[in-house]
Amino acid sequence: MVRPKAPEKGWKAHHSVWLMLFIAWSMCYLDRAITGPVISWMIANDLELIKGAYEPHALGGLIGSMFFAGYMLTQFPAGFLGDRYGRRTMLVISTVWAGTVTVLSGMARGLNAFVAARVLTGLGEGAYYSNDRALVAQVSPPGKVGTGMGVVFVGLAVGLTAATVTAPWLIETAEGFMGQAAWSFPFFLFGPPTVVVGLIMHRRLPAGAVETYRGALPRLVAYSLFFLLVIMGIFHLSLSLRLGVLWQTVLVLLIALVLVGLIYSRIGSSSAPVLRDRSLLLMYVSAIPILFTLWFFGFWALLVVSESSGLGLSGAAVYAGLFGLANAIGYPLGGMVCDRIPGIAGRKRLYALVCVTVAVLVALMVPSIQAEDLTAMAILLFLIGVAFAAMQTVHMTLTADLSPPELMGQSFGMWNLVAEFGALLSPVICGYLRDATESWDAAIVLTSALLVASAALVMVVPRAVRY
Repeated sequence: MVRPKAPEKGWKAHHSVWLMLFIAWSMCYLDRAITGPVISWMIANDLELIKGAYEPHALGGLIGSMFFAGYMLTQFPAGFLGDRYGRRTMLVISTVWAGTVTVLSGMARGLNAFVAARVLTGLGEGAYYSNDRALVAQVSPPGKVGTGMGVVFVGLAVGLTAATVTAPWLIETAEGFMGQAAWSFPFFLFGPPTVVVGLIMHRRLPAGAVETYRGALPRLVAYSLFFLLVIMGIFHLSLSLRLGVLWQTVLVLLIALVLVGLIYSRIGSSSAPVLRDRSLLLMYVSAIPILFTLWFFGFWALLVVSESSGLGLSGAAVYAGLFGLANAIGYPLGGMVCDRIPGIAGRKRLYALVCVTVAVLVALMVPSIQAEDLTAMAILLFLIGVAFAAMQTVHMTLTADLSPPELMGQSFGMWNLVAEFGALLSPVICGYLRDATESWDAAIVLTSALLVASAALVMVVPRAVRY
C-alpha cells in the first residue's frame, strides 16, 4: 500500500506574502488609528482646533468620520483598478500614499487643513483592503485561506494597539519641545516608516499578469481628487450653514449612497456577479455592524475608560489597548477555526454564534462602567477583542467563498465600501450620544443591537455552494 505523501513543512512563498501584508497593515493602521487618541487629547486639553465646540465629542467623531468618508469612497474603484492593473501595484500605491499624507496631517495647523489631510489619507488607504484580501485569497492554499486572512489581519491589531497605547505617551512627551503642537508628533513619527514599507512591497510581493503604475496611479488620483472636492465642499457648506455634526455626516452619507447607486447603474454585466448576487449583498450589509463596532472601540475606547475611571489618558491607554491586543489572538484563531469548518452552512452558524457572543459581551460593558469597575472593563475589553476579531475573520472568509475568483478585488471592494458606512457613522453617532446622554450607555447598547442584526442577516444568506 502506498502511504500518502505528508504535506511539506517549512516556510512557503505564501508565508512571505502574508508577512509583507501583515507589516503593511500594521503601519497603515497605526497611521489611521492615531486619530482617535489625538482627538481625545485635543478634547481633554481644549485645543484651539476644537476649542469652544458645543458638542466636542461629536465634533471629534466627525473629524474621525471624515477619514472614513474618504476611505469608503475609493473601495470599489480601487478593487476595480486592482483587478485591471495589478493588485501589487495598488497595494504599493496605497501604502506609500498613506505614509506621505500622514506626515502632511501633522503639518496641518487649522481645522480645514487637518480634515482635508485625514480625508486624503483615507482616500489613499481605501485602495488597500480590497486588493489585500484578493491577494491573500489568490496566494493561499485552498485549505488555508481563512488562516491567511486572519494572520495578515493581526497587523490591524498591532497597529491599533500601538496607536492606542503609545500615542498619548508620545504626545505628552512631545509637549516639552512642541507645546500645543505636540499632537502632531505621532504623525511625523509614524508616516515615514510607512513609506519605506510601501517601497519594499514593490520588491517583495509577487507580480500579477499585469502590473502598471502608469495605468493605475492617474486613475486613482483622479478619483481621489474628485472625492476630496466633494467631501470638503460638503464640510465647508455645512460649516457655513452652521449645520450640526449629525447633519454633516448625513450629507457625506448621501454622497456615499449616490456612489453606490452609480456603481450599480453604470458597471456592466461583467461585474454583475459581485453587485447583484443576493448572498453577497447580504454579506455586504451585514458587515456594517462589524466596522461600527470596530471603530466604537478603536476610536472611543480611550475616552470610555478614562471618563469611566478617572484615569488620565496615559493610564487609560493601557486598558483601552487590551481590545487591540486581543485582536491579535482573535484574527488567526477565527481563521484556523473557520478552515476546520469547510461548508458555507457551518461557517454561517459559526459566525452567528460568535457574533451574538460579542453582542452580549459588549452589552455587559454598561454595568461595568456604571460600577467604575476597572478589572471588569479590562476583562471585557480583552474578551470582546478576541471574539470580535475571530468573528470578522469568519465573515471575510465567507465572503471569499461566495465571490468569483476573477472578481475578488471588486467583491472585497464592495464589501468594504458598504461596511464603511459603519465606520463613518460610529465615531460621530457614538460621540453625539455621549454628549446627548452624558454617558456611553446608549452607544454601547446600540453597538450590541447592531451585532445581533448582523448575525441574523448572515443566517439568511441563501447560497450554500462556493464558486
